[in-house]
Amino acid sequence: MPPDDDEAEDQQQPQPKGAHALEGLVVGSYCHDVLLRGGRVVGETLGGAAAFVSNVLDAASPPEAAFCVVSKVGVDFAYASAPAPARRPALLCPARPTTSFHARFSDAAASAHAPDRQLRRVHACDPIYPDDLPDRPFAYGLAVGVAGEVLPETLERMIRLCRAVLVDAQALIRAFDAEDGGVRHVALEGTPYARLLQRVAFLKASSEEAPYVGVETARRRCCVIVTEGRDGCRLYWDGGEARVAPFPAVQVDPTGAGDSYLAGFAAGLLWGLSATDAALLGNFFGAAAVSQVGVPTFHPKMLQAVKRILEDKAIPRSSPCINGAFFTFQRSIMHDELHASLEEAARLMHDQPPPATENGDGIHSAQEPTSGC
Repeated sequence: MPPDDDEAEDQQQPQPKGAHALEGLVVGSYCHDVLLRGGRVVGETLGGAAAFVSNVLDAASPPEAAFCVVSKVGVDFAYASAPAPARRPALLCPARPTTSFHARFSDAAASAHAPDRQLRRVHACDPIYPDDLPDRPFAYGLAVGVAGEVLPETLERMIRLCRAVLVDAQALIRAFDAEDGGVRHVALEGTPYARLLQRVAFLKASSEEAPYVGVETARRRCCVIVTEGRDGCRLYWDGGEARVAPFPAVQVDPTGAGDSYLAGFAAGLLWGLSATDAALLGNFFGAAAVSQVGVPTFHPKMLQAVKRILEDKAIPRSSPCINGAFFTFQRSIMHDELHASLEEAARLMHDQPPPATENGDGIHSAQEPTSGC
């Protein structure tokens, strides 16, 4: 569906003089994630989609790209002073605790990626309001809430500020039990976000979330990406679709896989790849994320190899920008070659263990968070 004049104006805002041509806006709060098995804690890590997204964007974006993070935490935030690739402090909410999730696994589960994981929101920080966003245009935006913190009016403000907005469906369709904080999904069409979908460039959902998104309806408004774990992902747009192959992964914890996917996908677009080719980079970083608990530490040799691949395959642009009017969806003639090259780089992922500690359950606790705007 073509945008009306106001919507077209929203997506074509000029960059101010001196602004970064590829500056992005990431909106979503950091969290405390607690993993439990058999009634006891087996891991505590930095969580929140913004942390995983920041980690991948720092690692995989073109050198001319930059981004800002808008996140909120309480005074109890445990990861403010830990070392990180880029320090982006969150907005502090003195009267509220940091958002916290408990992920509970059964005793029978062999590892943290058991399908019977139960997720509860234990604490919730303040939502992110439209006035919390910087008042300047951005090349792209990522709406990556996990606890209902990205309000409909905040997403609308992002659309006005950013040339193209990519959204994680969990920011739109998660609901929380009033008594125990249990996470469930609601139909997107019944939410205030539905009317904004035609002004969004990409909507990413997991295969479990896809039925609540309504792919056939949503694809007429924007490009819908459905991640399918070990089966890769599928892209659906008005008039076409594509399947994108996965990369092998040793899964320890699925937390952050979808967030890392979305950031890798966005990085691919920033390098000038088509949407289907960029989805390969999304699959690559989604697979890399599940091999560790918490925000992963990527092997430097792997990142160097990925950068060389992207520098070789990227499409040079005289005025590089990420703009919904110019996306190419179909796979390019180099798609299979790009997959093969990234598969080689993935082998470097396991050359050395990540710098993390291991407890008696074989769970690694992340040591390195990434912080806000």
